[in-house]
Amino acid sequence: MMAAIYARKSTEQVGVADDQKSVVRQVENAKAYAAKQGWQVADNYVYVDDGISGAEFKKRPGFQRLMAAALTRRPPFGVLVVSEQKSIGREASETGYVIKQLAQAGVEIYEYMRGRSLTPKNWLDKAMSAVQSAADEAHREQSSDRVHEAHARLAKAGHVVGGRVFGYTNQDVFNGTDAHGRPLRSHVERVINPVEAAVVRRIFELYDGGEGLKRIAKILTTEQAPSPKPFQRKDGLSDVAGWSPSTVRAVLGREIYHGVIVWNKSRKRDNWGQQDQRDRPESEWIRTPAEHLRIIDDVVYRRVVSRRKETEGRAVRFASGRLSGRPPKTPTQNLLAGLATCALCGGGIIVEASSRKRGRVNEYLCSRHRSNGSCANALRVPVADVNEAVLQAIEEHALTPEAIEQVIHLSERKDLADEQGKLSKELRDIERRIGRLVDAIATGSDAPSLISKLRELEARKAAIHIEQASLHPVPRLAPAVIEDRLAEWRRLLRQSTTQGRTVLQRVLDGRIVLTPFNNELRGEGYDFAAPTRFDKLFEGVAVRVPAALKGLAGPHYGCSDIARDDTFEGDYGRLLNQASHNRGKRVASPEGFEPSLPA
Repeated sequence: MMAAIYARKSTEQVGVADDQKSVVRQVENAKAYAAKQGWQVADNYVYVDDGISGAEFKKRPGFQRLMAAALTRRPPFGVLVVSEQKSIGREASETGYVIKQLAQAGVEIYEYMRGRSLTPKNWLDKAMSAVQSAADEAHREQSSDRVHEAHARLAKAGHVVGGRVFGYTNQDVFNGTDAHGRPLRSHVERVINPVEAAVVRRIFELYDGGEGLKRIAKILTTEQAPSPKPFQRKDGLSDVAGWSPSTVRAVLGREIYHGVIVWNKSRKRDNWGQQDQRDRPESEWIRTPAEHLRIIDDVVYRRVVSRRKETEGRAVRFASGRLSGRPPKTPTQNLLAGLATCALCGGGIIVEASSRKRGRVNEYLCSRHRSNGSCANALRVPVADVNEAVLQAIEEHALTPEAIEQVIHLSERKDLADEQGKLSKELRDIERRIGRLVDAIATGSDAPSLISKLRELEARKAAIHIEQASLHPVPRLAPAVIEDRLAEWRRLLRQSTTQGRTVLQRVLDGRIVLTPFNNELRGEGYDFAAPTRFDKLFEGVAVRVPAALKGLAGPHYGCSDIARDDTFEGDYGRLLNQASHNRGKRVASPEGFEPSLPA
């Protein structure tokens, strides 16, 4: 009878010195067992998977070839020899199904470790097989838990868990010797690689200077700067040399360059043990301070983090062709989709095509009124009128040099206050811990270890005082740069719906609240107000424009009574006070507009 052999060494067994667990030894033992039973084994019927978890089935190439051969109409072999049942798999339900498939195909499974058949003949055999599969799965999960616990201990100590990180070199740390006098490796630590660290600093400086990911990648590749080792391609093609936008983004997102080691951000396997990497909640992340690994200073790092938050997923293309931010996955059709809410119910504002005498018109209306009538706001205003009013309000209240100056001042104040508060909180916690350690030493506890910990806390306390003294505002942009960027933003605002929406997302600090009104003096329309990132509201009014008045109301139609000239040349403090005064009341319609005029 022709027999096949399957040998597997799992990820839990990698690095184990026992030769019995190597695939080579498994194949030798299986061949000896088959010869003893009088079975023939051809070399093309020997299937091997080395270093793959037993919870994986589809990602085991040797196993897949075995099943493809066995599940044919006439299998070329009638017996499969394995070392133990766990060689087939370590997931109870999948392992049982594989055994059933092979049995139905006429292939009987034997394990040479105990010299018995694994193919069940009755209900008791099935029950015993299921129990064994469950025990194998439990052993796999326990091994995984022990490995995770050991890695967590290393991460909390600041040691290396995983592979290399660009900018650092991994160094083995030895502690003691074995029975033969050979050094024993205790753990692995990272040290700064000066050459690669210089490239990391350049990436942060270029991004902080306004360059995009693609542009930075091109610059570094042209300069032939050292780059991370690329992953091995699955398609067999040669690796791409140099930098790419994805690798630049990965560098900008690593907190280790800021002196903080972060581990346990993702989970590589699901509850079935199969590879399915998912992000873990931030509450499960392990953060370990590592000031000796800092490459980027606080000021630059904070600016880069702030810019990434502003640009991620919000892309605009400047007149020069440079792209800032990541393009949206889907095109935008409505300017205020997801950005506006109804003041009466808090529901979203949606777009609906309404039939009119002169054709179909897209109009904004309350989603809750539209869906079930739970909101009394039945007002419909053409999309074009509301969009124009909002865009003009943004131009007049936000895209000005005064507004930029204000946001810089407020951002500096907020960033400094946040950082001071964070350091002060940590300082209070350290002082409490120092007090407890002093009390413990006074009671005669384990003095050496307590004194060592006390010194660490005192060192961190001194470092906090230095950090607090060194906090400074972020350097401001030159006026010429501000004017140039403002011109670009004004152009982008009306270039397309997608670009205009991107500008709104960057300027707004919340949603636009639309409040309906309908009276004889003003007609019907929406008052709108929204918080911006300048600690002030941009406010305005969007009304239904009678056909006879369209094009006659002037450039400020549909906006508040703060004119463009006032915004550019007037006193910004006066405008800010005016906006604050108007915050709690509706804004009057534009001067000279009389909605009651006949068409």
